[in-house]
Amino acid sequence: MNKTRFLSVLVGAFALAASAQAFAAETGGCNSFSWPITTELKWMKAESQDVASGGKLASPPEKAMKLALEPMSAVSFPVAPTGRHKLQGEAYGGIVNFDSPSSAPGSYQVSMDAAAWVDVVKDGKALKPTAHSGKSDCDGLRKSVRFNLDPGPFTVEISNVKKDAIKFTIRQAE
Repeated sequence: MNKTRFLSVLVGAFALAASAQAFAAETGGCNSFSWPITTELKWMKAESQDVASGGKLASPPEKAMKLALEPMSAVSFPVAPTGRHKLQGEAYGGIVNFDSPSSAPGSYQVSMDAAAWVDVVKDGKALKPTAHSGKSDCDGLRKSVRFNLDPGPFTVEISNVKKDAIKFTIRQAE
């Protein structure tokens, strides 16, 4: 094998190893999220509050919400979802409107039990997430995303879901 071909094979092997490590970063179980999720796991396993897409609540409850989703083409998102549509076939989505966060201004985490894209919309704009963590091998929780929220109305948009319902929680970050 000539030197150039050897280097090409070696570079390819390193790229493959890096890809495998990036994929493995999504495993590690429930204890390997970037922040504590004990409360979210407890809420996900308890009775949840049913919410229809487009529903409105005063503030996020101290429990999981089960959001009934619709085909994404039927959802009137206040702001177009910022995530790309990656699913083959039908994807589902939905929105929930809130009058205000449940506590003081600060960092809030939105956690979901399935793979999905989440946006938080305030004052007509999608807020930029401050952090995210996700694990494909945690029974009860798949993803948690943090956003900075001030008092006042906001909307949670959930999109690109494989099924027609999803459980999610919102609470102030520790």
